[in-house]
Amino acid sequence: MDKLLTFEGTSDTGEQLIYNLFQEDATEHEKLAYASSLDPRVALHIRGISPSPEKLYVLVNALGAGEYYGSNINGDYFDEADLNPAAEALVGDRLFGFQTFYNSGVYRHHKNKDKTRSYGKVKFAVYNPRMHRVELIIEIDREKAEEFGHGMLVAQLDAGESPAVSMGCRVAFDVCSICHNKSRTQRDYCKHAKSMMNVTLPDGRKVFVRNPKPRFFDLS
Repeated sequence: MDKLLTFEGTSDTGEQLIYNLFQEDATEHEKLAYASSLDPRVALHIRGISPSPEKLYVLVNALGAGEYYGSNINGDYFDEADLNPAAEALVGDRLFGFQTFYNSGVYRHHKNKDKTRSYGKVKFAVYNPRMHRVELIIEIDREKAEEFGHGMLVAQLDAGESPAVSMGCRVAFDVCSICHNKSRTQRDYCKHAKSMMNVTLPDGRKVFVRNPKPRFFDLS
């Protein structure tokens, strides 16, 4: 099953989730604010990047573990162990979790069938265990973005704006949090997943679907 996962550029608390790393007019306060919560490995990678006029480098706080952030606006939930699998979980199995972001292209509106139309790539991906989230550094080719008609996106990032991001991932099936129905396509959805996503039932249980072993392939 292919899933599209959309989130806004800022969180409910106002935290900026999409950040142009070399925005010239960013204040020292803004730089410190985003840097304070980053995984140290991300901060170290950023220090090793040489700014280039041809490239745009963007930090994306991609998605968080369901145990700490709950389900997203679409009702999709990712367990921490599925975003950040232990090494032994990958033995004899296909790669899944945050590392599969390295296989993702950067597109607009999920037009990802033609891989040559990707105008960027994931340069660094990590799971931040303190913040319980995936953090990415994306490199965007300015010339290719302009060529494919996406100059407005680059202009937004250069202006310090945080556009919404959507990710594509594949799972073999998802699982309803209420009745534990496994669905390989949306046609297989139970009544909860069909019409009650993110609804909290009278007994306190919330409706969402778990996505075991996700493989990410698209950033849009």
